[in-house]
Amino acid sequence: MRCEIESKTDKKTRKQRDFSQRPVVVIPYVENVSEAVAKIMRKHNVPVVMKPYKTLKSVLVHPKDKPEKEDLAECVYRVPCANCDKTYIGETARKFRVRLQEHRTE
Repeated sequence: MRCEIESKTDKKTRKQRDFSQRPVVVIPYVENVSEAVAKIMRKHNVPVVMKPYKTLKSVLVHPKDKPEKEDLAECVYRVPCANCDKTYIGETARKFRVRLQEHRTE
């Protein structure tokens, strides 16, 4: 009879191999709730990874500048009359800046 002793590194690689063969469940991190859910899922041998739903990068980094309102195209707009209380509501497919300039010249 042959007895084999498994080392810690062997256990670790076996565990990694077992996890790599199964899909990993990614859940959003919610304080106190995520740990409880992960504990239950791990009890049933379901690999769980927690991911924050809001990161510093998502909060602080905005790679694109917001376009100015005059540069918008295909929009509905409202222009108040300079001489009375009425307003004009219109729609344009062109840039709003061009259409606003036309209203001023009319």
